[in-house]
Amino acid sequence: MKKKRKRRHFRISSFFKILFLLITMVGVSVSAIAATSLVSVLKKAPPVEPKKYRDKLFETSRVYDSNENLLQALVKDEFAEFVSIEKIPDNLKNAVISVEDERFFNHSAVDFKRLLGALYYDIKSGSFDQGGSTITMQLAKNLYTSGSKNIERKLRDIYYAYKIEEDLNKDQILEAYLNSAGFSKGTVGVQAASKTFFGKDVSKLSLAECALIAGITNYPEKYTPYNRVKIESSDNLQELQIEMVPIDPSVNPNDENTLNIAKQLFDMGKIDNFDYRLVESNQLTPMKAQFNPVSLERQHKILKAMLQQGKISKEDFDAAMNETINLNLGVKQKKGISSYYVESALDESIKILESLGYSQEEANAKIYKGGLKIHTVMDTKVQKSLEDTVSNPSLYPRSWVNESGDPQPQIGSVIIENGSNKIVALVGGRGVGGGRNANRALIPRSPGSSIKPIGPYLAAFNHGATAGDVYLDSNLKYVNLPYITYKPTNVGSYRGWQTIRQLLVRSSNVGTYLVSRDINTDFNDRKNKNSVYSQHVNDDKNFYSIMDTLESLGVTTVDRVQDIGYSLSLGGMYRGISPLEMAGAYTVFPNKGIFKKPYMVSKILTNSGEVIYEHKMEEKEVTSPQNAYILTDILKEVVRRGTGTNARVPGMTTAGKTGTTNQKKEAWFVGFTPYYTCSVMLANDRHESLGFSSDKAATVFRHIMTPIHEGLENEDFEKPDGIYRKYVNGYSEMFAENTKPRNVQKLSWYDDEDEDKDKDKDSSKKKNSSGNNNSESKSSKKRKSKNKDLISDENNSSKKKKRRKAVDNNNENR
Repeated sequence: MKKKRKRRHFRISSFFKILFLLITMVGVSVSAIAATSLVSVLKKAPPVEPKKYRDKLFETSRVYDSNENLLQALVKDEFAEFVSIEKIPDNLKNAVISVEDERFFNHSAVDFKRLLGALYYDIKSGSFDQGGSTITMQLAKNLYTSGSKNIERKLRDIYYAYKIEEDLNKDQILEAYLNSAGFSKGTVGVQAASKTFFGKDVSKLSLAECALIAGITNYPEKYTPYNRVKIESSDNLQELQIEMVPIDPSVNPNDENTLNIAKQLFDMGKIDNFDYRLVESNQLTPMKAQFNPVSLERQHKILKAMLQQGKISKEDFDAAMNETINLNLGVKQKKGISSYYVESALDESIKILESLGYSQEEANAKIYKGGLKIHTVMDTKVQKSLEDTVSNPSLYPRSWVNESGDPQPQIGSVIIENGSNKIVALVGGRGVGGGRNANRALIPRSPGSSIKPIGPYLAAFNHGATAGDVYLDSNLKYVNLPYITYKPTNVGSYRGWQTIRQLLVRSSNVGTYLVSRDINTDFNDRKNKNSVYSQHVNDDKNFYSIMDTLESLGVTTVDRVQDIGYSLSLGGMYRGISPLEMAGAYTVFPNKGIFKKPYMVSKILTNSGEVIYEHKMEEKEVTSPQNAYILTDILKEVVRRGTGTNARVPGMTTAGKTGTTNQKKEAWFVGFTPYYTCSVMLANDRHESLGFSSDKAATVFRHIMTPIHEGLENEDFEKPDGIYRKYVNGYSEMFAENTKPRNVQKLSWYDDEDEDKDKDKDSSKKKNSSGNNNSESKSSKKRKSKNKDLISDENNSSKKKKRRKAVDNNNENR
């Protein structure tokens, strides 16, 4: 019996030994596997620098106008704003610690008691819902790992948490966490949350509001302070807080009730005209912000935890529990098409950063996530006036709406302050805000005759031409000469011998071509001097002179291969010119021949206030002050009696030039006063005919410029020294010193008077009507007779043909 017991005891003992060995072996194996896994995970973990946590934090940049008013926070998917730990209320810090990490100040990265409890729950449920993470571990996740829920990520969080605790103190860790945590509705950080939900700085939050915000991070979608809910007909619209939400029209288009509600909201001023248009075109839908009661339950739980942990008094607890939470949804940007301006300013900012050594990718990241403060020169008053004007549908004849819901014709318009060359206002379209469509202020379009003053005529003046040079404005269709290779036609009549002033005022295409031919002509050449049309010209040199002039005025879209040809003089360009660059080029006239590159961004600062860029004006003389003044005077006459009469700004000296392109696909007016230069370009997005000409663009110009000049004193453009007057064919004309009119021998012109007299066409008419000028009238007739002889000598057959009004389909420019 004893032997059997011993054997039995031996068997039991052996069993437990074997079991123990197996367990030990399994444990060692599991440990080995775990250790191997841990080593593998840590090997894959890239190195980190916790001390540079500010560089890792996503932070929304901001754009300001010239008075440092916020125009827009650059929100793409998320809205974030950094705030220092000193500005975060103690109640908010304590609320977060109470609910997220009660032993935050006692552990050194990991709270094992909480972690093991969460791990037990996760294994039991298989859900990984209980994170057990400390604030330091959550910061590691925010900065260095992903949001995926698995053991590998948790191990990395632990590893990085220890690294963080080695390099940062608790205040730094808390600062980094409170600025990197997500708080629903696309907000990152407590400052963004405070401004999004309560419309105020985080430092102004009450205890109740602090507890509400602190409760969001655990489950943002569930504990968000409000939900977006469909607006019902029975709702009191005046009391609602409205959010405009993008929709997919193919899935959930706006119904009639929603359209009616949107119209009421627009009439109340709760949404703007542009958002209303987007509701009509099924791109946005209005929704109301409805308070989420679940967030209040979470807030109560946090307040109780704070009380139990001794972080607040019973009195503070009772007051917070009874406080009514009032949401005040913060505005992240001023609505309206000023966003076109902001988009343009951002393009300029990216180029600035690239010039400072950033790559394009780095510049984009810095602009949208670097927390920059971008200061622009926008004049909000002028911008608002421009937006109001361009949104007036009565200014656009033959309006229609395309399949995208955009009204046609569209507009691009830019206003630049003379002298400073600040771009004070810009719109890139009507009926739809920036960011949702093309910015037509930046898109090159064919300029038509609006190119004439800044291209061929300015180039000619820079090569010695004067306003008194004379050319034969006739139909080249009947001129059979080998050296007349390009034959544009006028829109309208032909006037015979005309001065450059008269040709530009009337926007003669023939005259512009002839002036362009003579940019580099040697007028001492006998064949040039004695024939109606210069015979020896340098075409290529002329083309490049025009191109060089345009480029000196900031035009970047000249194609030095495709744009070779005299059609360039009439606006026939391969790419065209944008309204922004067109306005910039025209500022050379009111700026007395000086070109200053127009700009939008005055300075860029970091969030801490360090200036990383400040604008410095660069300028160059493109033409003489005398040339600029004389061309300005001609452009004043364009508005006074030429093709631009619709552009007259009441009570203000105005100058400018029209431009209508082939088949009326674009209509331009670019003009200026002593205060501002403005470009207006009207066109359909699909390059279809407008059905009207540049007189309508001139009308829009007048409507834009009139309100922004209210209260400004009327002035004339300052006349520089070095200008004298002489008579050309009975008209007083301006000349710069050391210049004289060319081709006048073809007119039989004589220097009758050379004293400085200011006689315009009207005074000349009066003089011609008096008895003292009968002899001059006879002389004029003799000159006309001689002109006919000159034409006959060059082209006998032209006398036998009738003059006909012709329109060249390639040059429908005025």
